[in-house]
Amino acid sequence: MDYKAETPFKLTTLATFLLAALAIWVPSGYSYGAALLLLGSLFYAPRWVRSRPEPRTLWLALLLVGMGCMWFFLSLDRGMGRWDKGLKWMLGVPCLIFVAAYPPRPQAFFWGLPVGCIGMGTLAAWQAWGLGMVRSEGYTNAIQWGNLALLLGCMAMVCAAIFWRWRAWWWRAFMAVAVVAGVAASLLSQSRGGWLAVVLIFPALLTQVRQIRPRLFGRLLALSVALLLALVVVLAVTPRFHERIGQAVEEITQYFNAGIAGTSLGVRLDQYRLVADMIPQKPWLGWGAHGYVAEMTRRVELGEFDKALVFYPQVHNDFLDIWVKVGVFGVLLQAALFAYVLFLFWPTRRRLQQWPESSSTWHDALALRVLGSLIPVAYLMFGMSQPFFNHNSGIMFFVFYVSVLWAALRGVERGIWPPGEARSVP
Repeated sequence: MDYKAETPFKLTTLATFLLAALAIWVPSGYSYGAALLLLGSLFYAPRWVRSRPEPRTLWLALLLVGMGCMWFFLSLDRGMGRWDKGLKWMLGVPCLIFVAAYPPRPQAFFWGLPVGCIGMGTLAAWQAWGLGMVRSEGYTNAIQWGNLALLLGCMAMVCAAIFWRWRAWWWRAFMAVAVVAGVAASLLSQSRGGWLAVVLIFPALLTQVRQIRPRLFGRLLALSVALLLALVVVLAVTPRFHERIGQAVEEITQYFNAGIAGTSLGVRLDQYRLVADMIPQKPWLGWGAHGYVAEMTRRVELGEFDKALVFYPQVHNDFLDIWVKVGVFGVLLQAALFAYVLFLFWPTRRRLQQWPESSSTWHDALALRVLGSLIPVAYLMFGMSQPFFNHNSGIMFFVFYVSVLWAALRGVERGIWPPGEARSVP
């Protein structure tokens, strides 16, 4: 079968490229590839509904449905205008089944990724130095922008490390620029929470690669050390970044020594103190979105917490926000989603042993697995200081990046890309 000639494969490949290439440096850039997948899933529904998705894909779809139901529940007492978040999770399900039935070429993501990083870096530089903005934020807010830029920059670094030996000098230069651009976009956002994600991202990344290929581990370790040293130097010599670190230390000191909670970190710490008291009162089913806001407002009016809290209907921590509003079952659902995605992608020797290590297919499969594993790890860290799924970009990136990477991986393992003998992988 000539897969290249099949229109559905062309459509999913194009959508995958757009998801990575447009990212968030174009207004709602992440929506174009997603919309294309949704239209394709509707148009080709008579064909893909007859397919039999494998159990792993169905379990992933079920978890997406669960997340959609949870966000619909959170929207019940906030009006229909808030249903869009639950809807995005739900619409991801037919897109997942469709793209799994017609896997995209993995190269679509590999080429789109550096384009997206360079686009983000260019826009961030223009906003910071051309427009004089204190914090670059793209077309969203600075925190979402900085965190997603960091994620894409780390993904580009993974691709650079895996394919470095097998590519021409111009490709290496292209990827090097992409890595720098992605990281620069994150730095120019001055999003401090995203920088802490590196603490978990790099160890997880190095652990994965170490067990697969020691030589590649050394190369990636060298790149990681170089990148971290560059970050330290930039943060140390650049007044703007130095001020942000100093500001963080000052805000924490003010909160614990003087009880000042009207700062960025002070609000977060006050929120954590509030939910630490509220969660034990309703640990299983939670307070609901409206119930949380009502109780938080009541306690603020009593003078127990800073007035700044009333401007934030969500807790600046994904798991705490879900726990206080939905209860422990919501926490378990999101934890199960992260754990399952990590299980799906985590690279092992057994999962990669079917190809010679010198083959392009082996490198494609390794890259897809490492990239897919980075997503839940990064989101776990991003969510420590930001309600990441409260934003459209957070949902769309997770749902559709996981979907296309998983589909591309299964396409490689089934021998669709490159066309060849079908394979079965544990």
